[in-house]
Amino acid sequence: MTQPLVSSVTVALWAVATTCLPASSSSSAADLALGRHLAGECVTCHPRDSRNVGIPVINGWPADQFVAVLKSYKARERDNPVMQSIAAALSDEEMAALAAYFETLKPGG
Repeated sequence: MTQPLVSSVTVALWAVATTCLPASSSSSAADLALGRHLAGECVTCHPRDSRNVGIPVINGWPADQFVAVLKSYKARERDNPVMQSIAAALSDEEMAALAAYFETLKPGG
């Protein structure tokens, strides 16, 4: 008999939390945290500064451009086997999180 009460309380708490907290700030924080977590693979190759190593700096890229480029690699519209493989493994949520994270970084920083 306590199980339905627990479920009701859980649902009520979730409803209060999702209506009282600003959705953009909580999802933005989650996106940035996920993006930061996933970025470790990216920064292995992509430089932080503008030195010419044949791999572009991705810090500071606009999020929409970042996602569009990843999706074009995933669709094999851009020719780079490494990036095609990496992009193929990313979900839309992960691409958006990476884009949100890298957009906040300054080139060279």
